[in-house]
Amino acid sequence: MRGYLIYDQKDVDRSTNRNFINWLIDEAKAQGLDLYLVTQNSLPDKTPDFIINRSRFYELSVKYDCIHFNDPEVTKVANDKWLTYQTFKGIVPMMKTWLVSSNTIYPIIIKSRYGHGGDDVHLVKEKSNFSDDYVAQEMATPGKDLRVYILDNQIYEAVLRRCEDNFKSNYSLGGKAELYTLSQEETEIVYKVLDRLPIFYGGIDFLFKDDKLVLNEIEDPVGAKMLYNLTDKNIVKDYIRLIADKLKVKS
Repeated sequence: MRGYLIYDQKDVDRSTNRNFINWLIDEAKAQGLDLYLVTQNSLPDKTPDFIINRSRFYELSVKYDCIHFNDPEVTKVANDKWLTYQTFKGIVPMMKTWLVSSNTIYPIIIKSRYGHGGDDVHLVKEKSNFSDDYVAQEMATPGKDLRVYILDNQIYEAVLRRCEDNFKSNYSLGGKAELYTLSQEETEIVYKVLDRLPIFYGGIDFLFKDDKLVLNEIEDPVGAKMLYNLTDKNIVKDYIRLIADKLKVKS
């Protein structure tokens, strides 16, 4: 079976992403799947059997009538922080979030509406000029968050991230990571997210407020570096194997 692995061209050029791309393609080959890397600049006209969209742009995959991993709705919601807040507000605990052009009380977190990986996230202590492409968020416990890895809409693993000298705890920005065991209450919160928005493969990121989980964002094209360093699990192999199994059922 033939599949397209869709990436943003600028992400393809990063060495860490290139390693992950090769890993996906190699695991697909081992499962008898032909997976081809394409970007927004080289989308083929021919419809494949399946798509893995890691571009963050849902528009790139909806043109193809085939099986999607993830569903385009996941890509759309996960890569828009304001839409994420609107989707899950009232379903699970979240920090109050609003468009940056609204009335603001400082200090707050201001982040790009469409950013990822901890980029373009700012701790702002006084009035500053940001465009409507930013959202404001009340402060949670700084330097600590939790990533829950999801595979086939089930919890795969949870990793706690900490950083003592930065309000951001991203592993890629120097944060420390350790495996984390979810409580029953925390597990229920995760599955409330998944009931609202089923995720085949991704990460759900939570902040902490008064030692309780609050949903922060969803990482649609989540990487696997933390899991690779902390466990013996091969989530990419498991991911591709599940895709192959689902394609067999559909064929």
